[in-house]
Amino acid sequence: MVFDQGVIFGTGKLALDCAQILNEKGLPFRIYDTNDCPSKVFARQAAGKGYLYFDVPYKRAVEETDGLSGRVLLVSAINPRILPTRLLEKPGLLAVNCHQALLPAHPGRNAEMWAIFEEDIQTGITWHTAVEEVDAGEILIQKAFPLTEADTAYTVFRRQMEAAREGFAEIAEDLLNGTLSGRRQQGRGRLRYSWEVPEDCLLDPAWPGHKISAFLRAVDYRGLAVLKKTPRILWEGRELSWKSYTITASGNDAELAMRDGCLIIKKDGYYIELKGLQKQQSGR
Repeated sequence: MVFDQGVIFGTGKLALDCAQILNEKGLPFRIYDTNDCPSKVFARQAAGKGYLYFDVPYKRAVEETDGLSGRVLLVSAINPRILPTRLLEKPGLLAVNCHQALLPAHPGRNAEMWAIFEEDIQTGITWHTAVEEVDAGEILIQKAFPLTEADTAYTVFRRQMEAAREGFAEIAEDLLNGTLSGRRQQGRGRLRYSWEVPEDCLLDPAWPGHKISAFLRAVDYRGLAVLKKTPRILWEGRELSWKSYTITASGNDAELAMRDGCLIIKKDGYYIELKGLQKQQSGR
């Protein structure tokens, strides 16, 4: 083993999965919860497993990691923060990151959302070395799976976390032994930021049925606070949001109507219902 200790920046199940793998391989490590809102559940789970866990300001986490001696493996696992140059250039430190897409496609935030909205036929995860340019490092391993019209951002993210665990488990031995080699990325997708959402989060009923379906599923995080804007639609001069929706198959006839408190969009073989409509302030 070429590393003396490990550091995990991240939160949630994947961070714990990576911790378990490092623990099984015998590498001492510490975990820093770098989520914008540190999780008490995550803290209890880490403590229950006896892991060294810290909930400190990100600046302090960086400073403490920068102060570590020897060879350090930094694992970025669902870490919303950009790793600073001072860590990436620290002698003896190697940083690897999990990205929720098949790089070079969809670098940046909320990649599962963009894969669905852009109607990719597959998605997955990429473990890659972390470099100064976001999500541009060498690819260490990728795990792919097909996208279907039943997938939402929430369900895809769940599948990605399992794929990420499997991928890290596969590369862990070679990574720790210093025998893992990566490959350079070819090309570069558009970098997305956390505040970006498809079409300003405004559904256009003039879109084809398949694009309306893709939009609804892309912004469906099942209530998780991911989107910076509320998905909505313009109807009779008002911006309306919805509590739930359904997408089913229908004939080829078209309809756009409000019925029984639901907005019905029927076109191109899709029957879409937006339910629990409520008025939104413009731009939310």
